[in-house]
Amino acid sequence: MKQEKIYNSISEFFNSINLEIEQDFDFTIHPLDKLHGKDPMSSPFFRTNYVAFLLIESGKGHYTIDEHWFELKPQSFYFTLPGHLKSFTIEENWKGFMLTFSLEFLKANYPGSVEQDFPFLLKETLPVMYLQDQTYNRINRQCEVFIQEYNGNSTFKKRIIANQLVTFLFQTKELLLSHKATISIENRPSEIVKSFQVALSKNILNIVKGNAEHIWNVQEYANQLTVHPNYLSNVIKAQTGKTVKQWIDERIISEAKSLLNNTDKSVSQIAFTLTFDDTSNFSRFFKNKTGLTPAKYRES
Repeated sequence: MKQEKIYNSISEFFNSINLEIEQDFDFTIHPLDKLHGKDPMSSPFFRTNYVAFLLIESGKGHYTIDEHWFELKPQSFYFTLPGHLKSFTIEENWKGFMLTFSLEFLKANYPGSVEQDFPFLLKETLPVMYLQDQTYNRINRQCEVFIQEYNGNSTFKKRIIANQLVTFLFQTKELLLSHKATISIENRPSEIVKSFQVALSKNILNIVKGNAEHIWNVQEYANQLTVHPNYLSNVIKAQTGKTVKQWIDERIISEAKSLLNNTDKSVSQIAFTLTFDDTSNFSRFFKNKTGLTPAKYRES
């Protein structure tokens, strides 16, 4: 079997299947019928580094994520998370919306705790929801507002969309609390990935709050999960397509962006908060991962 692809943005994915999608920042929303056309199709297996929400008004198909298979039909609503192995099949042309964003975009534009307020973004797999008319119509109206702002030219377009996204996620959270669909995951590697992501979130949160002195390494996460570090590394890589270090580095960058955007802390203070012993080391790390120095990112 061929090595599955990993896509960092929705435009990168659609370019791979010869569809041009413009993308100015780490958020998109598009009508589904404009993305996939009218012909039936099946995607190869792939992974993404972004979150994707889909609302299906009409059409027929299915999608798979990791070891799970779900039917898609009118008034389906579901989302997929970074790192998972997935594919989809369109049997009858879909109409609806696809909304995508990176966790970094959300973290950089939300001053609260993403992990505490939106824990469903750290789940392993959640089933598709088949919505009643009232709920479907509410989410559909939200998507239409997203489209209007996304295609507009407001000076504050990014901030407006970010605020709308936060509202959308809180409403999704409320929906999940009342939705009765459940899924049983009895797969040890999946359990390890979930436990690692929870432990990573807690460690980074404790770092930011000043309740921890250092960012854990692979050995410390393995100790926390009571597995061998080599086994942990292999499982995380196999299940998510990213290494433990990549996960840790991405979370550090997300926190750094959030602090740069949402606080008045100096670059030196942020470096110290994130346990860097030297501001220049932090700046090199940040530029290596983002292409910008912390100061330039804050100005952008």
